[in-house]
Amino acid sequence: MTATVTIFAESCKGVEDCGLCMEVCPVGLFAPADTPNARGYIPAALTDAAACTGCGRCMRTCPDFALVVERIKEKEVSHG
Repeated sequence: MTATVTIFAESCKGVEDCGLCMEVCPVGLFAPADTPNARGYIPAALTDAAACTGCGRCMRTCPDFALVVERIKEKEVSHG
């Protein structure tokens, strides 16, 4: 199973003030982004989207609903 992660950077209160996604991700997919959002926070960014297992821990833990994890079943993935 593969998954996609969407980060809503403007909703994120930053890895310095929160960072829960970085703490709970079992494969360490999150790191600080290169640039701050409009509110001045450094949001989380994905380091390797293809490595996401789709567990959803980041999405369930985020207090700001700044992440969405969508699981994609293998038969839905285009191989062409």
